[in-house]
Amino acid sequence: MRIDPKYFNRFIAICALITAVVIIYSTIRYSQRQVTGFESNVSEILPDTLSFRSFSAQDSLHLNTIENRPVIIHFWSTWSDKSIEVGEFLNSYSNDHNSLVVIAAAVRDGDELVKEYIAQHPKPFHFVEGTDVYQSLLAPGMPTQIFINRKKEIFDIHVGNDTMEIEKKLNLLLSGE
Repeated sequence: MRIDPKYFNRFIAICALITAVVIIYSTIRYSQRQVTGFESNVSEILPDTLSFRSFSAQDSLHLNTIENRPVIIHFWSTWSDKSIEVGEFLNSYSNDHNSLVVIAAAVRDGDELVKEYIAQHPKPFHFVEGTDVYQSLLAPGMPTQIFINRKKEIFDIHVGNDTMEIEKKLNLLLSGE
């Protein structure tokens, strides 16, 4: 089969358009499957059994030791500007809402780098190592948050840095209890 030279550019343009549509569709489907898998993995965990190695205390942090307070686990990293942005938002939000416990779970960062960040940016968070939990839940992106109510039940999750959406979920978390 031979393409008439006058139609060749149209043919290439149509092939490029079809390829672009397939790539976009595949990317969206893949992202949706990742979030669905993450939601499923989170729904299977028992929050009161979670524990993290702490950067700010000698012992590990166990969620079951946090009594009668809502918790947000914020998976973040020093190399992620979006994570830092969400961390700043959570710092501001938690200053206005004292009952909220923020667990800042560092992911894929060296201990010294995280300790240096903590020293330079003090916040009233529980800074912990979160890589193992993050990977076991197959979290689809950075930053990621898990909202846990006072009864130590999963309330909601959020992937990304949309602070308006995070604020809505936090307000629902705090108002529902």
